Amino acid sequence: MTCLSRNPGYCSRQTLILPIVSLFMALSLLSQSALVAAQSIPDPTRPPDTLLLPATMGSNEIAAGPVLQSVLISPSRRLAIISGKTLGLNDKFNEQTVIKINEAEVVLRNGKELQTLKLFPDFEKKPTRASNTPPANAKK
Repeated sequence: MTCLSRNPGYCSRQTLILPIVSLFMALSLLSQSALVAAQSIPDPTRPPDTLLLPATMGSNEIAAGPVLQSVLISPSRRLAIISGKTLGLNDKFNEQTVIKINEAEVVLRNGKELQTLKLFPDFEKKPTRASNTPPANAKK
């Protein structure tokens, strides 16, 4: 780069400022692109929208009655979180009593009436065939 100024100090300041400004602009562009990239990555730990509470559901979908949110099982106790309330076996939820807690569901009793709350109501567990049993349509 050739200096056209008659003042020799001016050229040395110009040659120092240009790389500094270029570096600053490059860093600002990099930081903006990093922010954009960070905003587009979904949270892998977020549960599916169908499992979230009614506050995040569409206006047409409102949960009626109790909702089983979580089940906690250890060797010494079994707990269920139903509509935000932590309950154990034989605890009361409104008028109902918790009579069974397992990995996928909780059973509530109100007199003779039983109500089963499923942890994943949209999913149905299907039996699988034994590994040593050939499929029905297999050729012999």
